[in-house]
Amino acid sequence: MDFVVLAKVVPALESIRYDPVRRTVIRDGAELYLNPFDQRALRVALELRRSGETVRVVSLGPPSAAAALREARALGADQVRLLSDPGFAGSDVLATARALVQGIGPLGNALVLAGAWATDSETGQVGPEVAGLLGIPVVSNARSIVRSPDESSFSIEADTPTGWVRVRAAPPLVITVGEKIAKPLRPTPESLSALHEPTVEIVGVRELEIDPALVGVRGSPTEVVAIEEAAPSRAPRVFAQGAPEVRVREAVEALRPLLRRPADPPTPLPPAPSSLLADREVAVLVTDSSGALDVDATGVLSEVRRTLPGRWPSAIWVGAPPPEGATYRLELAGALGGYILDPAGVPFDSSSVAIAVGGVLDTRPALGAVVFSGSPFGKEVAGLLAARRALGLVGDAVTVSAGTDGRLLWKKPSFGGRTLAAIRTKTRPGLATVRPGTFAPSTEAGGPGGFRWRSIRVPWPAPRVVREAEGRELEPGVSIERSEVVVAVGMGVGGPDGIARLRPTLATWGAALTATRRVVDAGWVQRQLQVGLTGRALAPRLAILLGVRGAPNHMIGWKRAGTTLAVNQDPEAPVFHDVDVGIVGSIEEIVPLLEQPVASALGR
Repeated sequence: MDFVVLAKVVPALESIRYDPVRRTVIRDGAELYLNPFDQRALRVALELRRSGETVRVVSLGPPSAAAALREARALGADQVRLLSDPGFAGSDVLATARALVQGIGPLGNALVLAGAWATDSETGQVGPEVAGLLGIPVVSNARSIVRSPDESSFSIEADTPTGWVRVRAAPPLVITVGEKIAKPLRPTPESLSALHEPTVEIVGVRELEIDPALVGVRGSPTEVVAIEEAAPSRAPRVFAQGAPEVRVREAVEALRPLLRRPADPPTPLPPAPSSLLADREVAVLVTDSSGALDVDATGVLSEVRRTLPGRWPSAIWVGAPPPEGATYRLELAGALGGYILDPAGVPFDSSSVAIAVGGVLDTRPALGAVVFSGSPFGKEVAGLLAARRALGLVGDAVTVSAGTDGRLLWKKPSFGGRTLAAIRTKTRPGLATVRPGTFAPSTEAGGPGGFRWRSIRVPWPAPRVVREAEGRELEPGVSIERSEVVVAVGMGVGGPDGIARLRPTLATWGAALTATRRVVDAGWVQRQLQVGLTGRALAPRLAILLGVRGAPNHMIGWKRAGTTLAVNQDPEAPVFHDVDVGIVGSIEEIVPLLEQPVASALGR
């Protein structure tokens, strides 16, 4: 068994620019380094390698990426190949996956490893699309990989939205790894200086023997239409002067009228279109990896009805016919029909579900779009389907609208959440995944729609990824999605002890705990509690941010929050530019003073 690591060299976010004409990232002059998640993947490959086995690294990027890729050789990779050519410029996920697959060459019985995300895009779709092109399964967000005693298969434990799942699979196989699996490896200066040039093989389009029409801008089934600044949407009032008691009193006085504002009434669903034209249909996968209703998908159904006049949403259900309650919730959310893909008791994985959803496309060839939740399972199915059908896929969308040409226009965060990229697909149907928690499901019916289920027979191959066990890790108590008050902790909380000291205050406020990505990376709380670009988007009545620096990739998770309050001892912290009320001061001095006044303002 051999190992292939897909690695991306990424720029420091503060040093990159965007070319509005070519709609591509300008990396010239930017500091480059090996994506931290891919560093983890490389470490896992090196640790799993046995005598006589090889570890190869394949990357796509500019010639300047070669310097950062030398680290992989210094750490012990047997071969490093950089795919670099002007013909690759502007490649989207599918075009990138095509080039990487060609760069891998004959796969054999190899395990392909990659980071679950890249820090400059964070869509998490390259792994699934590479798997789709190779015709092999994929497991995402692994936090441990163990070889079987006979070394022919792997036991993989992976993160899920609520906890973990353990599966078994044999290569060839793609596995993407998350933060928990290992710490990134760093080469020593001595190991780097011991390398002999050339240590990185650079290959262009011609040497790769790939059709130029399949890569770069020409080969990309999605296109970036515009980039816009993700400007702050609030008018902050920051209290930095006077004694702590004075700052807290003035801040709470500013907070009270904001909390008394009536919540924006939910936008009612418009009546169903008079004619359900096939090319106006937007299908949504509404089940999760276990065949249960995916609540995030119900919000997508409602958003299609709210914001896309003339289009109509349908539901794709995988599993035995849904219970009456699930059907009612889907109809309430706005679905006007649905398709049941019943495996009749046969276990399924993301690969078999991608094949099944392809059966819906065969039945409905004029379908306008297919949308998936941005959960690990939804991303796997979407990526596999996009690769197998050569379809454009927009990852982690946060808004959708209809363009002047009638095509759907999706917006997703880019450049670490500092901007929004407007993207559309060139294919029919177009595919998209939606950030979990972005859209709220309707709770009021939009009028009779004549909802009907339609069973579609599709092949159900035996799954190559076998589920062995799963568990829940989130603490019992307040749901972060349903809580009126949510507290987010940043690195300024100081550590697990600091979080423990906040527990009584959380109980007083009836608040759910969440965190920034750096807190999750440090292992202080579970990944399922992360809010932001690679976490959830929430809409509580009040969000309280404690010791949070305010990076755009975190703040994007609070766009739908009713009111936001931040406490940070750094008066220059970016968080104070994107909240309603801010208090400058340490958590230790401010939070005890805030506990009862905030409870009173909330009516606790």
